[in-house]
Amino acid sequence: MLTPSIHTLMLVATLSLASQAGAQSGGMEDGDGVDPAVLQQALVSMNSAAGSKLEDALVHQALLQKYVKQAGLTEACGMPSSSDQHDMAMSFDQALSITVDHERSSPTSSGPVMGATPAKVEAYTSMARSTWDRLQTAMGTVQHLTDCLNQQNKLDSYGTWETAQAKTHHEAMLAREKEAAKAGRAANAAGEKKVAAQYASWQEAQKEQHAAYLKHAWTAYKFNTNAQLKQYKYSKKYGPNSYNQTYAGERYGSGWGNYGGGSGYGTY
Repeated sequence: MLTPSIHTLMLVATLSLASQAGAQSGGMEDGDGVDPAVLQQALVSMNSAAGSKLEDALVHQALLQKYVKQAGLTEACGMPSSSDQHDMAMSFDQALSITVDHERSSPTSSGPVMGATPAKVEAYTSMARSTWDRLQTAMGTVQHLTDCLNQQNKLDSYGTWETAQAKTHHEAMLAREKEAAKAGRAANAAGEKKVAAQYASWQEAQKEQHAAYLKHAWTAYKFNTNAQLKQYKYSKKYGPNSYNQTYAGERYGSGWGNYGGGSGYGTY
């Protein structure tokens, strides 16, 4: 079934139009006589609404143009002669007038817009006008191509093709998400493997460092023990109260003088 074309792009709800007659009753010249704060907020609201609809219109336009090209109807359909040849054609001033009336009756903010200067209003006007003109052009192209397909008895064919395109697009999106998830899992696994390898390497380094520390400690212990033993032996042999300082000293040391040169030696 054919997805509604131009009517999906209507700004009736977005701009809160009271009736179709209100849209045709004329507009204002860039907000003449309107409070700058109200006008600036209206321009912001209008640009936002038109921008959202513009995205939808451009997507629909691209699908129609793709189908027309594949069906060999490019020459038959051609391009629209103007941007106001569609059911909801409306000038910028008309749309702005409706948006200003809506803003006055039901402001979108709780208070006035601060800093609404003429320069800012002019900038917002230029931005909103550009968005609105692009929207009107896209809507005109969608209407023109839809009418052409209707004249060529291709609307049903286009509806089937568009549904298939949407299905293909959805399946491609799911495939991309699946691949992204797979890549994410692979990246996580690789990361975990890398961390595990780093931890194992760290453990091995710690083990080698500990072994080196134990070897060094054992070597130092043997060296210190050997040094202490030598010091102990030396102290026992030559230190205070040692054999050489007591018995041997008394026998061969100070006593030797008496034995060798004293009166005892002379009498002996």
